[in-house]
Amino acid sequence: MAALSGSYYLKRDISHFKNTKYLVIFLWVTVFVEIVASSAVLPYYYDYKVLALIKETPFKNNFWIYNVYNIASFSFFTLYFVSFLKNEYWKTIFRVLTICFIVVSGIIIISTGSFFESSPQFVPIAGTLLLFFSVVLFYFELLRSDLLLQLKKLLPFYISVGVLVFNLCVTPIDILSQYFNLTDGNELFVKLHTNVLFFANVFMYGTFIFGFLICSKKKKSY
Repeated sequence: MAALSGSYYLKRDISHFKNTKYLVIFLWVTVFVEIVASSAVLPYYYDYKVLALIKETPFKNNFWIYNVYNIASFSFFTLYFVSFLKNEYWKTIFRVLTICFIVVSGIIIISTGSFFESSPQFVPIAGTLLLFFSVVLFYFELLRSDLLLQLKKLLPFYISVGVLVFNLCVTPIDILSQYFNLTDGNELFVKLHTNVLFFANVFMYGTFIFGFLICSKKKKSY
């Protein structure tokens, strides 16, 4: 629904900023990732009567696709918010930091052999910090501009709220989930993790949808 709303916004928006187009494309990539990730674990729930061939392969879990996606997601949203900064110095700093984040994350995943088996904690921790500071700089940019009076028309503001709340809620519980599992009798925590992830997703994509629809109704959006 967020991807469809974004496509609708692009159709109505006359400015056609490249960063908005990239955002909508990334949302459609997310749709594809979720479909593939769901397909990877689907055989498990059907006792491998469906797609039985992957049972004995590393692709029986969906860690591999989320390991790639999480790195791409943090990198994309960081660069998305940085693209609105006017200060070239900070733009360069965050571009370099994003490249370092991608390289170090890749090295950790490969060196620990966790690509198919787990998600390293470095990615959500470093990614959330990188994203958080890029959003903070974006907010400072708003405070120094006239756009602060036009928040209802400002699409990136809606995106920043959704992304920031999602990651600040999900990252801590994702880190803790490394130490909890069903076999140790931690069903309560697993249920909490599931609910937090669900409602955080609803909030984030709901905010995206709201932002796309509100801004598409304005004569001019920013």
